[in-house]
Amino acid sequence: MIKDYKYTGILLIAFLALSSCRKDVGNYAYNEINDIEITGVNSTYSAVWGSNLTITPELSFTKDKNNDTTKYAYEWFAVVPRTGNTADPKVLSRNRNLNWVVNLPATDASYQVYYIVKEKATGVIWRKIFSVKVTTNIADGWLVLNEIDNEPRLDFFNYLSTSDSYQYYKDILSSFSTLKLEGKPQMLYFYQRRDAFSNKTEKSIFVGTDKHTFVINTTNFTFSEHKDLVNLMAAYVAPPFYAKSVISIGGPLAYMYDNSGKLYFENPTSGIAFGSGINRTITGEPIQISPFIAEGLSSTQYALMYDTENKKFMEHKNINLNVSVPAVKVTPPATPLFDPGNMDMDLVYMASTRALSNQTYAVLKNNMGKIFLARISCNATAFVPLAFEELTTAPQIANATKFAIDPSEGYLMYVAGSKVYRYNVVDKSNTVVVDLGTRKVSLLKYQKMVYAPGSARYMEYANKLIICSYDTADPNASGKMDLYSVPNLNGDLKLYKTFDGLGKIVDVSYRE
Repeated sequence: MIKDYKYTGILLIAFLALSSCRKDVGNYAYNEINDIEITGVNSTYSAVWGSNLTITPELSFTKDKNNDTTKYAYEWFAVVPRTGNTADPKVLSRNRNLNWVVNLPATDASYQVYYIVKEKATGVIWRKIFSVKVTTNIADGWLVLNEIDNEPRLDFFNYLSTSDSYQYYKDILSSFSTLKLEGKPQMLYFYQRRDAFSNKTEKSIFVGTDKHTFVINTTNFTFSEHKDLVNLMAAYVAPPFYAKSVISIGGPLAYMYDNSGKLYFENPTSGIAFGSGINRTITGEPIQISPFIAEGLSSTQYALMYDTENKKFMEHKNINLNVSVPAVKVTPPATPLFDPGNMDMDLVYMASTRALSNQTYAVLKNNMGKIFLARISCNATAFVPLAFEELTTAPQIANATKFAIDPSEGYLMYVAGSKVYRYNVVDKSNTVVVDLGTRKVSLLKYQKMVYAPGSARYMEYANKLIICSYDTADPNASGKMDLYSVPNLNGDLKLYKTFDGLGKIVDVSYRE
């Protein structure tokens, strides 16, 4: 035990030292100082965030034989590191015994905790020092980025394998991190990012607003370690800088589209980090591209994009620092269904899908307002147009605001008004599959599972249509994330699971 007598002890020592140097010429009365022995406190503790940590010390007083605890004041406090080499004390309790709901962020390091006992009459204090490691039961689960009064809030539905259920962490950063998001929410994305400089792989959550994009390392099942994306760039970027979207193509390969319309790529195997924008020709001429980027579904770096000014497809391959018009490959004497370098249409939506043997869908609109669907097989070695058709049987698609592609059946799902439609590219049928009435859809997507696609549970999640909606009269608390099963053969959708009590949902991702 460490005892701290402050000035009383110091003066007593000084007095005894002086008195030993001179002859005792009088009668002096020496009073023994009260002492305390503190037991029942371990040197280390481990506690799960949100649980109760209870410690009941045993106090033995040398002078106060009745152990009158009312003569003493008590305090428990933890030393919480902050920026630099400084630290702040956080009071946990001022009771004799500790009964504390653990609310310090879970970190790799332990917190140093002090138990202080102070004698009120003399001001003498005693202390016991121990450590507490705060852990979590964080595993995989759904990440949800909400907009609350134009401000961001990150929620997390933590999967509990023991009960096959979810534990809801509302505003998880306020409980597990010192990170505070500011600005209008923009994007959310999880992937296992490998740093191009350290070669270290981290389970990373990209979460961004119109002010910053942060990368949170959750490898150790915490949310406490984070960096601004600006500090991970290999080249200078002018402020304000933030990501609009991030796409992983499996392994450590990834693309990132920023707020200025630049596309970057990261290839740690080749030592390439996010740096210079690549949406430019081989001569360095910049290209204005759509935010819809279709990643290649292979282990080779590839992305298909669309030149919005010149209205043509462009592609990025391997570790090139520029893009080019795709070279169409067809078997002679076949004629290509379209010329990717001369589309003369506006791109409405584009994405890749595992369905139908890995295809890329591109929805385009001509100057007469007619909607067309191009389906392409493309990667770093080939660009093959598979289909090109006007969507005459889906008139509502001209007013569509959101799209998604079913990864199993290849349906083109879209939202027009408050209705969700299914367009079957095989039989050309167009059907309303969900009618949300007065609710407004804020997000439509399928979650691509990248790292454990063979997991039965992940396969089930990947095939669920995600529809996020809210009541416009109460956007901050009426948000819902509905997961639907989408059968084959144009079967009716079935509600699989609902997460509610949310805000206006901007984006969803899954921590695998």
